[in-house]
Amino acid sequence: MDDNTKTMNVYFDGQLMHTAPVSLGGEDWLSPTGYAVILEQERKSNFNAGSIGLKPGDKGYYAPMVVDYANRLTWSGVYVHQALESAWGAIGRVNVSHGCVGLLPEDAAWFFNNMKTGDVVQILNTGAPAVEPLEGFGDWNIPWASYAQR
Repeated sequence: MDDNTKTMNVYFDGQLMHTAPVSLGGEDWLSPTGYAVILEQERKSNFNAGSIGLKPGDKGYYAPMVVDYANRLTWSGVYVHQALESAWGAIGRVNVSHGCVGLLPEDAAWFFNNMKTGDVVQILNTGAPAVEPLEGFGDWNIPWASYAQR
């Protein structure tokens, strides 16, 4: 995923297989930069703003909802998923999520059906720090020389 182009490119064995427009995290909720690994997948997932520390009345609060084609990247709640219908007009143009990667329905279904737990996702150019090692499998973001010394 590249925030500069608002585009996702999916490669298998180095060959480009799918390109799709995306919306990433808005200015208050930047998507992490760097590598993440798909931790789990759910065809339908319950999202709750309380899981990211928001309560009614807070800026960015949203009522509990179900999202489609949810691919978890971090334990704190960054996903690749089908964007809500209200965000479809932003896809490929503007970042509007709470850090997640939002896709249109057809692209979300394609991603869910072709990617699997353990596949690596790279997010570029958001200006946010990389996924922390304990936020999933963020150790992909540790340079080898540092990792080898752990």
